[in-house]
Amino acid sequence: MTKNDFELLLVTFIWAVNGIAVKDAVSKFLPLQFNVIRLGVAAATLFVIMIVTGRFRVPSKRDWPLILLAGVLGNTFYQYLFIKGISMSTASNTSFVLATMPATTAVLSHFLGKQRLTRRMWFGVLLTLVGVTLIIIGGSENGRTGGTGIPMGGTMLGDLITLSGTIGWCLYTVLSADLVDRLDPTAATTWTMFAGVIFLIPLALPELRSATWSNIGILAWGELLFSAVFALAVSYILWNRGVKESGPARTAVFGNLPPVWTGILGWLFLNEKWTFVKFIGAGIILFGVSMVRSRPAGDKKEVVEVAEKL
Repeated sequence: MTKNDFELLLVTFIWAVNGIAVKDAVSKFLPLQFNVIRLGVAAATLFVIMIVTGRFRVPSKRDWPLILLAGVLGNTFYQYLFIKGISMSTASNTSFVLATMPATTAVLSHFLGKQRLTRRMWFGVLLTLVGVTLIIIGGSENGRTGGTGIPMGGTMLGDLITLSGTIGWCLYTVLSADLVDRLDPTAATTWTMFAGVIFLIPLALPELRSATWSNIGILAWGELLFSAVFALAVSYILWNRGVKESGPARTAVFGNLPPVWTGILGWLFLNEKWTFVKFIGAGIILFGVSMVRSRPAGDKKEVVEVAEKL
């Protein structure tokens, strides 16, 4: 396992914990109130990281259109629908919906000419989708409320909203391949996050004005800070580093892992049961990830060709 692989695995674990933390926090915050503060804190953290590491730089004029587009897609559009969706659904359901993103990103990357998928990689993507499907099927055997008191049918609208938002993240991942090449992972993450916050503020103003701040406890604020610093600032830097080093398709397939982590955490800490079908699905996901990430000897030429395009 390479350092980049380990970093991406860490990101998927953080995102799994984040889903549980966000779901709990939005029971105290209003959804957009929570999200705009969270993204604002994340953007401030990223600026500090960029300055401390000596990587502060102002993008050139030719970079700004791409920064604004990626920021709106990955941080305004996606985050707006993500927070709305999870507030109407469950953490587990949301993680399963988000697990469709790697396949979407890989296909978009392929057809946009960013990274050509080999037959081996196509098969790996297919396996991860099969694995996610099995986990969803296995999860449905645990009851009709998903452990949260929300009837499974009642989560459908929230799941569809989240699914719509995933298109924004997928396009953000593909566009990041160009940005991290022009800038670097830290700068690209910082400026796209900043752009996303600016466009999200007008959408969140009604909730910020009507929010009752006194009802928010220390735990909810702690969950917000964890989500902002680790799930957004740190994780986005590591994610974009993965895009730069491995390409958007190979990086995106790691997005299939958060449902596995969520299931494990639920099993360990929430007493949620894991069926045989879910174990099989998790194993297939891990195998599919390894197929997309591994680079056989005959794949060297392709890697060079991809690098020249980025």
